[in-house]
Amino acid sequence: MLKYVRVMEEGDLPIGKSVIVTAKGEDIALFNYKGKYYAITNKCLHMGSPLAEGRIEEGVIICPNHEWRYDLKTGECSQNPYMKTKIFSVKLHKGGVYI
Repeated sequence: MLKYVRVMEEGDLPIGKSVIVTAKGEDIALFNYKGKYYAITNKCLHMGSPLAEGRIEEGVIICPNHEWRYDLKTGECSQNPYMKTKIFSVKLHKGGVYI
């Protein structure tokens, strides 16, 4: 059974913003994109840049340094179809955000 970890209050991350949270032993980039929360490993597979500092275009996070792109829903990398970064399930419960 998966155990969710509370990482923040639901209203603390405005739409269009991101934050780095630590859960399950790793740094995770948490995004509020169009009112829905997405969580992805905070490390670009290319050179390790922090994805939380990137920008989102049409559901894709773009690395701030070399513009590698990852789908927020699947973690798939558009530069290399054989590469996929880790994504995390996000759950909202009683005003909290859980990963």
